[in-house]
Amino acid sequence: MSERHYGLLADFAHPDALLEAARAARAAGYRRIEAYSPFPVEGIEAVLGHRSDRAYWFGVVGALVGIVFGLGMQVYANLSYPLDIGGRPLIALQSFSIVTFLLMVGFATGFAVFGLLWLCRLPLLWHPLHDASAFERATDDRFLLCIRADDPLYDRTGTALWLAERAISVSEVPA
Repeated sequence: MSERHYGLLADFAHPDALLEAARAARAAGYRRIEAYSPFPVEGIEAVLGHRSDRAYWFGVVGALVGIVFGLGMQVYANLSYPLDIGGRPLIALQSFSIVTFLLMVGFATGFAVFGLLWLCRLPLLWHPLHDASAFERATDDRFLLCIRADDPLYDRTGTALWLAERAISVSEVPA
């Protein structure tokens, strides 16, 4: 009976080797791959298929919610408790601009921060990679490529042999 595991973790000594292996993995058809390195590797996001604009859209939605909330709150207050001062109309958008702008910025910031945390799956108190001995050096001097077991093309022995041709070492990550 086979034991469940998270995937295979390949160890590389240089960022160029990691980038080359990630490109080869994408070309071979693997889609559930992750890369870990002590510093940002230029071009790895495009190879892994990560989009970096999703947090931006959280901010845009938050800004729109802030605008609607700011204007709605002020219009409701002025219609519910009308004050005729100096001949000013009840709904004067010029006077609503400061509060609307502040709520727009506040909601956009809040949505972007919480959206980014949600997209990064944070706070993540435990992950299967934390149990892998090779992962301890990911923040020091190693570059790691993980092919997850839930990838459609994943085969434990075939993928391990494919990674072993390119990496310094390959280890299984327990689930």
